[in-house]
Amino acid sequence: MTANAAAFKENAETAVFFPNTLSDFFVMRRQRPDALPIAGGTWFLHNQGSRFLRLPKAVITLGTIEELGRISRSENYLDVGAAMSMSSILSVGSILPSVLRDTLESIATQGIRSLATLGGNICIQGRCMATHPTLHILDARLEFRKAGGARWVPVTRARTDGRLCMEPDEVLSRIRIPLESWNVQYFHRIGSVPLFGHDDLLVFSAIARTSRGVVDDLRFALGSNHLNIYRDRDLETYLVGRKIPLARREIDDFLQKMEETLQEKLAGLSDFLRERSLAFIERLLFNLPSD
Repeated sequence: MTANAAAFKENAETAVFFPNTLSDFFVMRRQRPDALPIAGGTWFLHNQGSRFLRLPKAVITLGTIEELGRISRSENYLDVGAAMSMSSILSVGSILPSVLRDTLESIATQGIRSLATLGGNICIQGRCMATHPTLHILDARLEFRKAGGARWVPVTRARTDGRLCMEPDEVLSRIRIPLESWNVQYFHRIGSVPLFGHDDLLVFSAIARTSRGVVDDLRFALGSNHLNIYRDRDLETYLVGRKIPLARREIDDFLQKMEETLQEKLAGLSDFLRERSLAFIERLLFNLPSD
């Protein structure tokens, strides 16, 4: 704000609230239901269309709520506070699944990652962001809190037509990430968030588990600028139990089935990105480790 004093002056009537706890947040939200909750605020700034910062009448900052900035680990899960910055999440090191680490590192610059939060990335409406396919295949769960209650929702069921299923009186508080053993973790990204709506973004995330020369588990998901995430559970199980290395015929059958469903579920995907999607999965299948 100090770097743009004129913009701050122009928006001097904006009320900014700094809750210390979630209880404080819900009290403030009842008092000012029009207030915009903001954590890192990077997407809000990204969508500013002028040189001056245009703030709403009221803002509630989530970064001051200690509970939303914590990370904890149990035997089976990693619980990440929704207002924890991506840089802070990356700093936890090797306990973070490498596919999630690669996903976070692909987002913007280090400076922006020090502000941007995982919860903010999840809550952006009407767009498939880079973290969505990765959280999908990891079977992450989202905790939504409201005054007097909480509920957990699997990421796989958290969106309808591109919109997060969060009630107006709720806030995303935690992201729970299962800590499973995967000997294959793969992430690739083409393009970036478009400024003018161009279809230039493709995110591919995959994890697999192999042992004794057999495919035990395989999960993969694709995301683009379109609202939908492409994930085909039938295809994921198609190769389970097959011996490694996979036969050329098995891979070709898989790619043919994927191309058919890809056209149906991500119809707006450009030919180039569709071809790259198939190339990513082909490379993955050819390089599955046998032990």
